[in-house]
Amino acid sequence: MKNISYLSVFAFFLFGCSSSEEKTTEPGAVEVKNVDFVELTDAQLNAMEVKFIKPERRQVATSLYLNGKVSSLPNYQATVSANIQGKIERIMVHEGSLVRRGQTLMTMSSMALVELQNEFLAAKSERDFLEVEFKRQEELIKNNVGALADFQLTEAKLNAALSREKAIQAKLELLRIDAAGLKNPRNSQIITQISIISPIDGYVTRLPATIGMLANIETTLAEVVNVSELHAEVAVFDKELDLIREGQPVELEFTNRAFPRVQGRVAHISREISQDTKAVMVHVNFTPPPGALVMPGMAVRAVLASQDNDATAQTVPLSSLVQEDDQFYVFATDQTKGPNGRIRIRKYKVTLGDRNETTTEVIFPNGDPGPLLVAQTNVSVLETQRRQASGQSTE
Repeated sequence: MKNISYLSVFAFFLFGCSSSEEKTTEPGAVEVKNVDFVELTDAQLNAMEVKFIKPERRQVATSLYLNGKVSSLPNYQATVSANIQGKIERIMVHEGSLVRRGQTLMTMSSMALVELQNEFLAAKSERDFLEVEFKRQEELIKNNVGALADFQLTEAKLNAALSREKAIQAKLELLRIDAAGLKNPRNSQIITQISIISPIDGYVTRLPATIGMLANIETTLAEVVNVSELHAEVAVFDKELDLIREGQPVELEFTNRAFPRVQGRVAHISREISQDTKAVMVHVNFTPPPGALVMPGMAVRAVLASQDNDATAQTVPLSSLVQEDDQFYVFATDQTKGPNGRIRIRKYKVTLGDRNETTTEVIFPNGDPGPLLVAQTNVSVLETQRRQASGQSTE
């Protein structure tokens, strides 16, 4: 009904358009008018609900919309494997289990573990023997009855035995075996099984281990991911890189989930352009919404607002624009009234600069036309009025 009333106003106020420039045509030809303005009274503008505003010079925040996916942080994901060869005896967890750092995931028996403990006992016995021999050779040298060469050879053997014992003890410590139980070779406690533990807090995402499975140091037994801290990998094309800075705030929304938006921050920007996508990966750290099951691999859309803190531009609301094909126009007036008491409103071609969801920078190709008021609302009404005055089709 409002559109019908506008058309009624057009018909009623059509005479309000000023005399237009006319092209001279041949006799009998249809007269073509070239009207790029309309002249209306204040009452007519009020009836059409056309409002004018003064363009503002201000910073324009440009919003970038980037697609990406959720990924886990390097220190929040772990691949679990054994540090020694063995056979899986028991599994205490399943995929999806919440585990804590140091919690046993499974146990494994190992012949290699038994042999390693035997090597430690042998190295310790050799070191004990060489320490006694070293002290004996040292006493002989002090009493000038021993050969220096024998003393040096014993010292070298003792140092080698000490190094070998320490190296084997370090291997046992990696397997979380306390070497204190092996200090006495005659009463040693040989361990045949070890526990495979989780190195981090998190959820078990993969569990390829099975009972009786033979495993070595290269075998993946489980994968654990901590989702308390995540990051998003979003693709940015090189033409947009100048708008992104490390530390910049980012809003993330989950494309296929009804989770609320979360705030993140640009952690770092990759220094390599992908040959497949021709884009640079930007890594955004964020904390998932409380209670939301956010997992690596989920699709996200990142919204980044970027602005130059030093640059200002002449801006108007997006509602002020009239678009024809790829060209943009605004209706503006200096509010000067003619002899007939009507305000001339001219249509100006403009070029758009930076823009966001509500505002855009406008540039007048022919230079700044001076102080103007720009139509903010119902610019389509003015365009229809201008077309009717020009004799153009409004369809």
